[in-house]
Amino acid sequence: MIKAAFFDIDGTLFSHTKHEIPESTKKALRILKEKGIKVFLASGRGIQSIKLIDWCNLTFDGYVTLNGQICLDAEQNLIYGAPIQGEDAEFLFDAFVNKKIPLAIVEKDRIYLNYIDDNVRKAQAAVAIKMHAIEEYKGAPVYQFIGYMGREETAEFAKNIPNCKITRWFEQGIDIISKDGGKAKGIEKILETYGFTREETIAFGDSDNDVDMLEFVGIGVAMGNATNMVKERADYVTDHIDENGLWNALRHFEII
Repeated sequence: MIKAAFFDIDGTLFSHTKHEIPESTKKALRILKEKGIKVFLASGRGIQSIKLIDWCNLTFDGYVTLNGQICLDAEQNLIYGAPIQGEDAEFLFDAFVNKKIPLAIVEKDRIYLNYIDDNVRKAQAAVAIKMHAIEEYKGAPVYQFIGYMGREETAEFAKNIPNCKITRWFEQGIDIISKDGGKAKGIEKILETYGFTREETIAFGDSDNDVDMLEFVGIGVAMGNATNMVKERADYVTDHIDENGLWNALRHFEII
């Protein structure tokens, strides 16, 4: 029996073709809540970025943010946090300060860039988030870096940060987190807090950073608009977000 559901945001709950949450998705989330099923967000976004979306009075029981680096309860109190540390962090800070590549630093309550180029503009436009401010790093804990580069450049860059995990959310956009992090790790912390088992969970996603989450939960669902990697690793592939994909999958599994 499913007791907890986890949802990616961009391309899963929020359509970037229609720039809204589909009506069928809103209805599905409300039904889940009415049935007593806990509803969680599991996103690469930080909580400040999550707040930019018009949630149409939808409420959530907790948040797995920054790809599992920070987990919050319903009142947005910290449950778990894992900043990037060690030699990898030193390399990334150097790349940020010396502007070797465009990077964004993600702290608990803010995100800022070292500089802006076309890759940054394309990636930020794709997720409908206004451009982050350009600021200097002043020593606060960093939970995630966002890099703006293509696949070949990423492969070379990754050789310098062996203790980090890189997941791609757009052709020019990557998230950089601790190697032992990820949405699955964040969900594990949520389950420990709320007392659920993996078998009692379902998750939905569409991007490469959702793969570990979909493999960790009891039922992993890929949206019809998901990348091929996500579809191959999911338990079930539903329809496109704009074709009632989330609603149809929950109906398929007789959860709503």
